[in-house]
Amino acid sequence: MSINTSKFNPSLSTLYEETFCLSLIDLQGRLAYVNKKFCKLTGYSEDELLGNTWELLNKEPPIAVALHLLKEHFTEHKVYQETVRIFSKNNQKYWLDITIVPIYDGSGQLTHYLSLNIDITGSKLVSHEFAKARNDLQNFKYALDEAAVVAITNAQGVIIYVNERFCQLSKYSQDELIGKTHRVVNSGTHPKSFFKEMWRTISSGKVWQGNIRNLSKLGDYYWVNTTIVPFIGLDGKPFQYISIRQDITSHKAAKKSLEIALKNDFNTTVKNLQNAIFKYSFDENQQINITLLEGQIVEKLGMTTDTLNQIAFTKNSNSPNFKRQVVESLLGRSSQFEFEYLSYTFLVYLSPIFEDGRVVEVVGTAIDITDRKKAEQLVEHMAFHDHLTDLPNRRLLKKTIESTIESRVKSQEPFALLYIDLDRFKNINDSLGHYVGDQLLKAVGERLKLLVRKSDLVARLSGDEFIILCSSTTKAGAQLIAKRIVEEVSKPFLIDNLEIFIAPSIGISIFPEDGQNYDTLIRNADSAMYLAKQSGKSTYKFFTVELYNDLMERTLIEMELRQVLKKKELTLHYQPQIDFETGEIKGVEALLRWNHSSRGMISPGKFIPIAEETGVILPIGLWVLETACKKAKEWQDLGYPPIQMSVNVSLRQFNSPSFILDLKNTLLKTGLQPRYLNIEITESMTSDVDYCQSILQEIRNLGISISIDDFGTGYSSLSHLSKFPITHLKIDQSFIRELSTNSVIVKAIIDLAKNLHLRVTAEGVETKEQAEFLKTLKCDEAQGFLYSRPLPCHEITNLLNDIPYNKSEKPSEC
Repeated sequence: MSINTSKFNPSLSTLYEETFCLSLIDLQGRLAYVNKKFCKLTGYSEDELLGNTWELLNKEPPIAVALHLLKEHFTEHKVYQETVRIFSKNNQKYWLDITIVPIYDGSGQLTHYLSLNIDITGSKLVSHEFAKARNDLQNFKYALDEAAVVAITNAQGVIIYVNERFCQLSKYSQDELIGKTHRVVNSGTHPKSFFKEMWRTISSGKVWQGNIRNLSKLGDYYWVNTTIVPFIGLDGKPFQYISIRQDITSHKAAKKSLEIALKNDFNTTVKNLQNAIFKYSFDENQQINITLLEGQIVEKLGMTTDTLNQIAFTKNSNSPNFKRQVVESLLGRSSQFEFEYLSYTFLVYLSPIFEDGRVVEVVGTAIDITDRKKAEQLVEHMAFHDHLTDLPNRRLLKKTIESTIESRVKSQEPFALLYIDLDRFKNINDSLGHYVGDQLLKAVGERLKLLVRKSDLVARLSGDEFIILCSSTTKAGAQLIAKRIVEEVSKPFLIDNLEIFIAPSIGISIFPEDGQNYDTLIRNADSAMYLAKQSGKSTYKFFTVELYNDLMERTLIEMELRQVLKKKELTLHYQPQIDFETGEIKGVEALLRWNHSSRGMISPGKFIPIAEETGVILPIGLWVLETACKKAKEWQDLGYPPIQMSVNVSLRQFNSPSFILDLKNTLLKTGLQPRYLNIEITESMTSDVDYCQSILQEIRNLGISISIDDFGTGYSSLSHLSKFPITHLKIDQSFIRELSTNSVIVKAIIDLAKNLHLRVTAEGVETKEQAEFLKTLKCDEAQGFLYSRPLPCHEITNLLNDIPYNKSEKPSEC
């Protein structure tokens, strides 16, 4: 997956940082980057992890094998997903849902793998929803144990659970069965091909049904009608199998006896059988004639031969499969099938009886498997539906979307995915409790179902996230649906006499333009949803390629920023500040630059906002402060006239509890006298007046100067400004650029500064006309391209050479 640089959305990657344990792996499997959440989860520090491989956390599979699997996987796929187990530094076990994407450089060469990991270890065990699911499962288990013989095996066929009925039938105890395979009850009746076909079916994720003859511990043979249901994991492969069996030993014995005994016509015997027994043949007119219909279930249902004839053999029959099977058995074919009648489900066996090579009649039996079918249907429903809302779950959603895509590969008929997240749902859960939260989720699910067509699908992913599959719609149609959902879901919900308000943020992706597979469409709709949240919530946004590129670009910049100091890729440029009266350099402003090892210079406007939002600005800001002060002292030691060094400070630095201590330590470490350091803060940083006044006073007490940068663009109160112990005002360059229209504002700022006894610096001075006008207004200093652009260290010293200094010293290389 190529990464195309573009504009970036600063807030989206923060959500990635807060949601995922991130790691970046090079092509040798070594960890090149980990975020704080990854370190916190594993218990290792960043230094302990970087340079190591995932074998530090789990040695299976070996890293060479894992890298080979990834390489093979990405030849055909774009995203790799798996659930893996790791062990932390203190040997605590965790389970992670991992999503891995390949990272390519500008030339298309694979450089790294980016892994986004979610800790799923105990997320469900502590939730109210899991407690309800566990209760449901216990009820289901009780019902199933009462109705059928049950066993559960892992993916390799090893038995991990059997119920009491299994033990009673096999004569083995649970301890003798658990940990073994079903070979322990193998009777040797069936050929190897029988079981090979069975395994081929269930390992492909399909349900298998058939009859198996087993051998008990006491040497008794018994027959079981068996249904094996595979449970599919997130990787699309079965992780365990549940076998539901019915003891049909008596049926088999009865069937065999009947083939002999029916010829003697002993109806009184079969009347006492639990199951239905019947036989039929062709009459002289080649019409089907039922000659026997007995059994307790027949008596219970009040069924007669006329009734059965009417159900199965009339032209208007609703059971064409029954009629086809009956006719084929008269032609010599044995068969087995399921048949529904009223509220019952029967397992029917048809066995032709031959004389002299021709079928003379067919013997049939019907076993009541109603309870077993209900159990199977419950298992299937629970596997594909959310237990709280009863909406389709992630597995059924994926199956439906992939089926829809497969049917539209040729036509490219569009459909839309709406990824819905409920704004402020966590606040409701925390304040009103999980019960109210659960009832609200149910109510939202019901309302969503009313807002879409019958052909659409409403699914719950997890938590407060829902997906709507609009099976047939255009972009304009999806917009109308999204708008209606925002309006209707934003209306109040009445939960236990409480009127609760919630609002949705919706991200929309469209097939095929936004992706042609499930993972891509879901991911892109998710990205658009986060954009909707950042756009003010309670709205909807469509996915765009630019959105995805911005997100990935920001993520990469953020990861690389955390390594930038170690890689020594940062440098400072310096822009002179000129005294209007003397024309001399009175000071310089230190400006941060990032010279990336492979991308070259990265604009400060691109990386500084990311550094501020993620907190990386704190170590970077300290580096800037120390480097600038050290350079100012070096210049003085080389004999240059002392000039003031201006350093910009971010809001995070300014609010840091260690900020004042950092200033003291830096001055002590570099030997720079405080009067030669000027700290620049923005006007917006003064909004917390009491805190700002306190910190600024501490700075001034140290003897350090203070400038308000970009003055005139913020919202500081003039009455508060007069109380702040500042020394300089810097007029924002936007006023200087349009000086002809802003002259009155510029004059007012200069007059204000003079009345407050502050020095004034004009930023962005680019023309002589601007400089002359500012001189007439008694502005103190100028900074801009008219005098010099920001220069690297070795170039700024050339300007300093024009100022007299001690000729016995030579300037050092920067």
